[in-house]
Amino acid sequence: MTDLIDECGQDLTDCGYETIKLAKFDMTCSKLLVDNKHKAKKLGFDMGHYFILNAPKLSYLMEEHRELLIAEIACRMEFLLKENKIKKKSKILYVGIGNPDILADCFGVFSAEKIAIDPYKKNNSIYKIIPNTFSNTGINAYEIIRLIVEAFDISAVILFDSLATSNLGRLGCSIQFNDAGLTPGSAMNNFGMAINKSSLNVPCMSIGVPMMISSKSFGAKREIILAEKDVKERIEFLSSVVAEVCNGLM
Repeated sequence: MTDLIDECGQDLTDCGYETIKLAKFDMTCSKLLVDNKHKAKKLGFDMGHYFILNAPKLSYLMEEHRELLIAEIACRMEFLLKENKIKKKSKILYVGIGNPDILADCFGVFSAEKIAIDPYKKNNSIYKIIPNTFSNTGINAYEIIRLIVEAFDISAVILFDSLATSNLGRLGCSIQFNDAGLTPGSAMNNFGMAINKSSLNVPCMSIGVPMMISSKSFGAKREIILAEKDVKERIEFLSSVVAEVCNGLM
């Protein structure tokens, strides 16, 4: 199992996969609509709209990318909200998936922490949680999210998560977002329960950044999960960009 849809090992051309070049820094945006069960089974991904921003120069030009990243992410997230009929003032639950004890797995945690909420505001419509991992709590993240969705009549769930990649050059340099939700730990063979519209009965969007790579991608027999040494700096930057976009959406 892989996290990035264009690393699924399938030829995506016939599936409608498209890539466009953006204005600066050799950035590109790829998109794919998985619109039927046959295509979903073939690719191993749930049905939905997928976008991937690739920024190959991000590792050494972070702040220079900020304005362009914010504009591109906002454009695609606004599209996903519109496609799923999510309106202003809808009740949104932001979820930071990941293990707070493992830095490379903290993109979701850092992003959720930066989401602005006003719990004392009358008719507050923005909520956020960081459910931690099953290994730390004994509770599946899906179960926590389901209970909150039902109790607070949530209209949509937006999830943040660190992803895994098989391409060293994509560590911290790609952003995937979709309205297909996610399955925590799927790329590391640590299968949680799927968090998506089918399981929660509300639209589920996810934003993920590949922060981890398996040593098996380099031909190693023993699997070790690797991350860049400057992973904290990259996560701090990307989580601030993503949170700024989300704070301006609703």
